[in-house]
Amino acid sequence: MDEVIAILREQTILCNRLLKLFAELTDLLKNNSLDMVQSVRKIEPIVKELSGNSIRSQNFLDRMRAKNLSEFLNAQEQSGKREVAESLLKQANNLQTQIRNATATLKRLTKNGMDFVNFNINVMSRSSTNVSYGAGATTGTQSNRRIFDTNV
Repeated sequence: MDEVIAILREQTILCNRLLKLFAELTDLLKNNSLDMVQSVRKIEPIVKELSGNSIRSQNFLDRMRAKNLSEFLNAQEQSGKREVAESLLKQANNLQTQIRNATATLKRLTKNGMDFVNFNINVMSRSSTNVSYGAGATTGTQSNRRIFDTNV
């Protein structure tokens, strides 16, 4: 039971750190800041640690022949340690849901940024919409160049 508590405690701490860094990165993206590289560099080691935590958790479950931590905890006798582990598991599950939501937000912001870059490249290269996107151009000149035919 001590090993489960240690795994869940580590996972909870790492997930909290990751959420804070995701919030920082989200703010940077929203404010069009150029300091994103540092923020991403802070995220990478935490993701690696979470990966290691996941491997330790899976190794533990394989040894105990359980499908997941909930199943393992339900098979244990009622005790203070089990209650602590259940509380940590509930907290870890909640944090993972928050991480999924933060990741979706970051994906959306990144896509918006890429769309903005593509739009500006099209404007600078004077590409027509039918060449780049397949829709007919309503105004402007027709160009035979595609969006990335030349360096801008």
